Amino acid sequence: RPAPAMVRPVLASLASLLACTPAAALKAMAKDADAAQKERPIMKVARLLQDMQQELTASLEDDKAVHEKLDCWCTAGKREKTAAIEANEQKEEQLEASLAEALAKMQELKAKRDAGLDEVNRDEEALQQASTLRMKENKEFH
Repeated sequence: RPAPAMVRPVLASLASLLACTPAAALKAMAKDADAAQKERPIMKVARLLQDMQQELTASLEDDKAVHEKLDCWCTAGKREKTAAIEANEQKEEQLEASLAEALAKMQELKAKRDAGLDEVNRDEEALQQASTLRMKENKEFH
């Protein structure tokens, strides 16, 4: 047995059908059928679910595209970073080797400088002694 709320629209549409011409009656009946379907809560829920499904499908496609781009970016970034790390490790080894060479050269130059300073100091002492000796000999001569 149909619910009284659903019976009223059907009875109203039947009354309007009897009062109209056949073409107008079909049009009114289609209109009433559309209105009855639109009024049903289950149809609203079904329509909402269909809309949600379409939105989720579109969102899924967008998410897949973003995931592909990020995956590509991550793979390329990892490859680039790995290559940069390897190149910089080689450069580090080269720099350490040249630093060791520079330290050895500095020690060599410091040793030469110290030897040169020692020689200058000895020469100055020898010059001072020679000057003192000459002054002494010059005083004795005069």
